Amino acid sequence: MITIRNDACSSGNSVSRWELAAARTIAAAIGLLAIGAMPSNAHHASTGLYDRDTFGAVEGEIVSIFWRNPHVRLEVARVGPGGETEMWEIEFGSVNTLERTGFSRNMIAIGDRIEVAGNLGRNGRHGMWAELVTLANGEELQANPGVERRYGLNDVAFARARQADTSLRADIFRVWIPVERPRTSRNLINYPLTAVGGAARESWDPLLDPALQCIPPGVPTAMDNPYPIEFEDLGDVIELRLEEWDGVRTIFMNGATGEPKQPRMGRSTGRWDGRTLFIETTDIGWRYVDDIGTPQSEDAVIHESFTLSEDGTDLAWEARITDPINFTEPVVYEGRWTWVQGQEVKPFNCALAGGE
Repeated sequence: MITIRNDACSSGNSVSRWELAAARTIAAAIGLLAIGAMPSNAHHASTGLYDRDTFGAVEGEIVSIFWRNPHVRLEVARVGPGGETEMWEIEFGSVNTLERTGFSRNMIAIGDRIEVAGNLGRNGRHGMWAELVTLANGEELQANPGVERRYGLNDVAFARARQADTSLRADIFRVWIPVERPRTSRNLINYPLTAVGGAARESWDPLLDPALQCIPPGVPTAMDNPYPIEFEDLGDVIELRLEEWDGVRTIFMNGATGEPKQPRMGRSTGRWDGRTLFIETTDIGWRYVDDIGTPQSEDAVIHESFTLSEDGTDLAWEARITDPINFTEPVVYEGRWTWVQGQEVKPFNCALAGGE
């Protein structure tokens, strides 16, 4: 059995002033063309496009703005080392992420000069996964903030949650914030792939990632996300709503049957054992276990548990994936959510192009 364990709390990096200064120096010295080999921290489609070990900075004029999910994108024109104009595609986190930290659409406009620091594109591509943006007025904005900053998670917020009325903490039917994700794309080496699974993984082309076409993922990929989730009790059915991709999981309880709202999430049946919700999912209409092309067959079965902590503020998750076609042994993901009052699941509304 292979376990994909929790990553650190932060789902994004924080870039300091000295790191930005270092990036400027490095960029000037190497012309922003050094390329490494490791995947980026970016979620879904970006993982194969940027190099997490090559950090640089670009300064130029905004030519176009795409302010929509899954990722905000800017086109920036800069003067290259030889005096020629270079066009750079700058990719950010989602609209939801940026707006939660106060980075709004009205803070930038076409024609503005900005400086962006982040991970550079692979193979000499003029692209960047942005971490820090410096506006023309000198204001610095995090473009890919971690969950602590994104949701205001700090000692005060946690203390208030633990002091809230016990009735508010009695069950799982509320909004939860992810603090530990399985981070599947950073643990590829741990997958016990069969020859069939390995061949499928090797043939993966990140440019064909379904996310680039706004095709929402199914389980288990959908569970590895940095956004809030919410459980709702509908009697014989529990709905698990995921902010990312506006995902909905249908969990049939007490022997109930029916069709799931989203077939790619599979057919899930659940049962309670004390403070733990156990779920078995089959018939999954999704062919990947992560966002970098690790395959999942139609024979895959996922057993999950969501366990509520004694004080009702933490939710521990475990998912055991059995897939005899692609894995030589089960793979186990682990994650954790926390509860603080005042959070919500927002619309995601992915768009391919157009519309700011």
